[in-house]
Amino acid sequence: MQGVLGLRGYGARSFQWCEELPLKQKLALAIGFAVMIGIAAQVRVPVPWSPVPITGQTFAVLLAGILLGRNWGGFSVGIYAGAGALGLPWFQGLAGGLAYVAGPTGGYILGFVIAAAFVGYAVRKMPLARTLPGLLGLMLFANFVIIHGIGLLHLSNLTGITSPAELLWLGTIPFIPGDLTKVALAAAVAVVLLPRELNRKQ
Repeated sequence: MQGVLGLRGYGARSFQWCEELPLKQKLALAIGFAVMIGIAAQVRVPVPWSPVPITGQTFAVLLAGILLGRNWGGFSVGIYAGAGALGLPWFQGLAGGLAYVAGPTGGYILGFVIAAAFVGYAVRKMPLARTLPGLLGLMLFANFVIIHGIGLLHLSNLTGITSPAELLWLGTIPFIPGDLTKVALAAAVAVVLLPRELNRKQ
């Protein structure tokens, strides 16, 4: 128990250090998280019946929002999305370019940006969101409502599928076990890093 509390105290100090970084270092940290998301995107499990694979991006996206906050977290994921759209090959499968963003996973990528900004805002405004149950609820909402919601809307527009059941089977249901695992891991890491009280809110 003391070891867990000590780890959380160390994590909280690291979090506060990130909050107090000057502009240039925050920019470097945002770019670093964008690179981490690009690396996580290469952890890829194809799903035979869906054009959308399971990747490790969600874990990195949620942590970027938690640690960097609404503005810098959203900006970091925006760097990932924007640089990938311009051709940097760090989307899943080492892909990049506007054609990829316009493809089946484009809506999920947009959802990543909004989800990171949302969780970054929530943990700084709501004390409950800095507890493990609160983090789990927050990240589940960000994952299945924001990311999957936007992803499914884009998938529907792209494929012409309007049946909610068919869309859910194509773009959400196969990914539930993997997403639950990633959300649980991200929440476990975040609860160690987040302090109970924040001296500075963004």
